[in-house]
Amino acid sequence: MGKIPRFKSRKEEAEFWDTHDVIDYLGEIKPIKETFNLSPELRAKIYGRRQKRLLTLRLELNQIENAKYVAGVKGIPYQTLMRMWIMEGINRELYPILKKKP
Repeated sequence: MGKIPRFKSRKEEAEFWDTHDVIDYLGEIKPIKETFNLSPELRAKIYGRRQKRLLTLRLELNQIENAKYVAGVKGIPYQTLMRMWIMEGINRELYPILKKKP
């Protein structure tokens, strides 16, 4: 078992842990007693990702390419854009149905 070296930068530390196993250094690791709070935005992002499920959807190649182009113009990932489009379609169909309910 080695001793955890002092690192000059986070990059150097990351490179070290990429090539070493933390199991070999368990005796040197001390529990952290401090707590920290996540920002509401980060908390929402983390919990939002946990609630997503994988969906396989077959699309025409040109549909995907067109979505990538529009997403590039908007400066967002194309998967995000496609999720937005799906939600817009769901909302467009769902709200009239919900309005009719007594």
